[in-house]
Amino acid sequence: MQRNILILSLVLLALLSGCGRSAPTRYFLLESALDPVKADSLPSKNLRVAQVTVPDYLDRNSIVSRVNGQTELVVSQFHAWAEPVAHGVRRVVQEVLTPPMLAAGFNVLAAGDDTRADYVLLIDLQRLDGNFDSCAVLEARWTLKNRHDDVIARGIYADAEAVNGKTYDTLTAAESRMVRRMAEHLGNRLPELTRSKP
Repeated sequence: MQRNILILSLVLLALLSGCGRSAPTRYFLLESALDPVKADSLPSKNLRVAQVTVPDYLDRNSIVSRVNGQTELVVSQFHAWAEPVAHGVRRVVQEVLTPPMLAAGFNVLAAGDDTRADYVLLIDLQRLDGNFDSCAVLEARWTLKNRHDDVIARGIYADAEAVNGKTYDTLTAAESRMVRRMAEHLGNRLPELTRSKP
């Protein structure tokens, strides 16, 4: 009898320990998918991409998706950004802007470079999420200022891309492509704006 109780206790303990395990968290990065840029010297004029602002619902590590495109959000427990969303957007924008701005005679300052910039680009990310088997959406406002803090230009950028599948790989890949397209749009606009304004 005691032997049966001992075996039953061991089986229950094994089952309970198995229930206590959770799936490992998977981490994702926004990616520009560009080759690194090489330069032996950099222009003296500078552009700084300021810290990106994000809405409170995105100011977390967990990846956020929507339910049926409605107002209900799902905050994933086991799928997270490897860095804050604001940092990822800023990094991708810097990477994508570097080639066109170098061609226009501007160095895009690295995130840790405290050199005073001739121009500052501010990005206010208002939405970056999506729902599976539907679409991902990006909405942002941007502002370009000169070294005297005068506003040179402002704009709104919006984009959407189909998410074909129910995996976070497909959702985050779509979000990466939208951030890259936003940066490419800015890369087309900024050289002209910096040439035409003091």
